Amino acid sequence: MTTNILSVIAAMAEVATVTPKGEPTRPKQPVITISRDYGSGGDIIATRLCQRLHLPLYDEEVLRQVAGRLQDDPAIVRMLDEGFGRAKDMWLYRLFSGKDVSPDAYRDTLIKVVMSLGRLGGVIIGRGAHVILQESCALRVRVAGSAEACAKRMADAGHGTYDEQLVQARDVNHRRGKFVWEVFHSRLSDAGAFDLTINTDRMGDFEDAVEMLVVMAQAIHEGRVLRDGVVKG
Repeated sequence: MTTNILSVIAAMAEVATVTPKGEPTRPKQPVITISRDYGSGGDIIATRLCQRLHLPLYDEEVLRQVAGRLQDDPAIVRMLDEGFGRAKDMWLYRLFSGKDVSPDAYRDTLIKVVMSLGRLGGVIIGRGAHVILQESCALRVRVAGSAEACAKRMADAGHGTYDEQLVQARDVNHRRGKFVWEVFHSRLSDAGAFDLTINTDRMGDFEDAVEMLVVMAQAIHEGRVLRDGVVKG
């Protein structure tokens, strides 16, 4: 599912308005951020949440909108997305293009896009959305699993051998953790950064986890669960 670009622009205008501290504005629909380990089932859970709650899913969509806001090539922005520190090595690209894809420009644009999507509602995967929306009316979820269990799950699903998937899991998890640290100075291992952490090592199916998240997301959106219990309609 996608959202109309005009809706995002309108939401960005709303973000520019000042909201009193401690009084998060209720989004149009529930908002859920999903931070996930490779092979943990986070993408499956995110997709099922979107289907169950009739919400848009934001993954590559976020990347495209960041690229659009920077008026740059999505492939270049993807380089930043995969390794924030790589922006420091892109001086040659900036020299010939004259375009600013500095870490600060990327971070600022990413924050604006995610906050705007947070006003519209939906499921936002990765990219430190749980940090950006920490003061918002959003359910912040971490879907985790040991590299070994996740590698076995991916291998059993036909994505390669166990050894290949174990290397992939460790590499992807390292890059995701490094990205969140370099951009937001936050650790994915910090349980306090999330409202709920789910270990899927012993889960064969994720339906019960999805059901639990549906209930929690609705409770937060309706103002029944939120820090200070304050939600503006």
